[in-house]
Amino acid sequence: MALKALLIDIDGTLVFRGEAITGANRALREAAEAGLAVRLLTNISAKLPHHIASGLHACGIEMAEECIQTAGMACSAYIRRTPDASCHLLVPDAMAALFEGIRRDDAKPDFVIIGDVAERFDYELLNGVFRMLAGGAQLVVPHRNLYWFDGAGPPRLDAGAFILGLEAAAGQAAIVTGKPSAVFFQAALDALEVSADEALVVGDDMLTDIAGADASGLASVLVRTGKGEPARAPDAITAGTELQSIGDLMPYLHSAGLLAR
Repeated sequence: MALKALLIDIDGTLVFRGEAITGANRALREAAEAGLAVRLLTNISAKLPHHIASGLHACGIEMAEECIQTAGMACSAYIRRTPDASCHLLVPDAMAALFEGIRRDDAKPDFVIIGDVAERFDYELLNGVFRMLAGGAQLVVPHRNLYWFDGAGPPRLDAGAFILGLEAAAGQAAIVTGKPSAVFFQAALDALEVSADEALVVGDDMLTDIAGADASGLASVLVRTGKGEPARAPDAITAGTELQSIGDLMPYLHSAGLLAR
C-alpha cells in the first residue's frame, strides 16, 4: 500500500537548539507536493499548538497549528473520559489551560497530572505528590522524557526523571498519553484518516518516536539529529531506516518507491 501520511517529531527532527534543521521546511513542502498528509507529534507540554506553530514560523518552517498534536492535548482528553474526575495539576501554565472545566482537588484527587515544571520540582512538592499517589490517586503524564535540549546549552532534566522516582516510590506505573503511547499515535492516524500501514513515523528519539512507532505497528525512520546518536539506541528497538537528517527524507522515499506514482 502506498504511503499516505507522515507523522513527524518536532524537537530534534525539524528544529534543534532553537534553529531549523537544514532541509526541514523543504521536506515538508515536498511532502505536501507529493500528496502526503503531515501531522507533527510532540511531547512538548509547556506550549499550545498555536505557540508551537508560531515558533516554527520564526525558524522558517511553515505548518498550520491544526496539524500539530501535543501530549498535553492527549492528556486532557484522557482525563475528560472519566465523568466528574478530579485532578491535581503540576504542569506549566500554558498546559493548565487545557484542563479548564475539570474539577481540581489538591488533597485527595482522582488523578495527578505532571508535566515539566523545571525549577519547581523540589522535595516538598514531590513528597506531596507521593502522598496523593499513596492515597489512591492515579498518575497521568503527557510524557516520560528524561531530558531535553534548551537553546545552545547542555541538556536539561525533563519531567520523566522525577516521574520515574514517583512511580518507584508509589508502586504504580504512570499512564502516558504522549509518545510512545499507542493511544497518542492512533489519535494521529484517526485525525488523518489513514491506517498504520499507510503512515511513516520520523523522529530522533529511540525511546519515544521509534519505540512508539514499533508498538503501534508503524514503520519508522530515525534521523541522526537531536537525540539520534547510535549510542542512544536500545538493543531491543530498531528503526526501519536511519537517515542523517530530515533533509534526506523525500529523496529516500522516492528511491525506496514508497510514494504513489
